[in-house]
Amino acid sequence: MLDLKIDRLILTIANGTGHEHRVGPIAERAVALFAEGSLKLLERGEGRSDIFESLGGGSVDLNLNSTGNEQAARAIADGWLQAMALKLPR
Repeated sequence: MLDLKIDRLILTIANGTGHEHRVGPIAERAVALFAEGSLKLLERGEGRSDIFESLGGGSVDLNLNSTGNEQAARAIADGWLQAMALKLPR
């Protein structure tokens, strides 16, 4: 089991007018998708969660006018998982 603690989650949303009500559900789903994917990455890292003490992902560009909640959440989670994968020992 993974004990995942997120101290700070920063989402910067530009041009999100009219979509404010979607941000919470998208963020919650992104965290759930990230938790699922991170278990697989921890297996590759031989269970060493200490190498992930701090994690920062790059920006993810989304157009909420043409992106559904699930698609947006997946894009955000994938961005975090890519940042996590970069910290794995090679």
